[in-house]
Amino acid sequence: MFTIELFKSGMWGDSMDDHLELLLSGQLYKKLKEVVYKPVTKDYSLSMFDIKVLLFLKDHDMYDTARDIVEIHYLTKSYVSKSIDTLIEKGYLKRKQDMHDRRCIHLELQDKALPVIAYVKVKQQELLEILFNGITEEEEHVIRGVAEKISSNIAGVLEESGTANISSERGYLNAGRNNG
Repeated sequence: MFTIELFKSGMWGDSMDDHLELLLSGQLYKKLKEVVYKPVTKDYSLSMFDIKVLLFLKDHDMYDTARDIVEIHYLTKSYVSKSIDTLIEKGYLKRKQDMHDRRCIHLELQDKALPVIAYVKVKQQELLEILFNGITEEEEHVIRGVAEKISSNIAGVLEESGTANISSERGYLNAGRNNG
């Protein structure tokens, strides 16, 4: 088991365990997602980024602007903008001006996007089944708890260093934050 004490003692060598490093960097997960979602990207001519934007808008009712997507997922504005333009061009999204602040543009999923999202949700379930294959409910609970703590630790450092994209008053960054 990897612990900070073992890492500091040198038992893990001069760097983190390769498996842990790969997991935390997300490279294995990214490759797996590309394999699982390939039928969607091929059938609908969408990028993985486009899929991420569609899922975000479907799963986060209260967050519906490009800024929300950028801040919550720490994504580059230009990539989000390009993806939104592509999704609008394909008829999956529509821009809607805010009634109170005309500078704010909300993104609205269109009916044409629903079959795509349904297909993505099937693939998302397939991905989860692959990830949690052979893992007990108790182990899954532990994994989720550890992931929340690691995310919280990272978010805390980013927030304190001033490099976090999202302000704490927006709420998403500090969700589940435990300082104890």
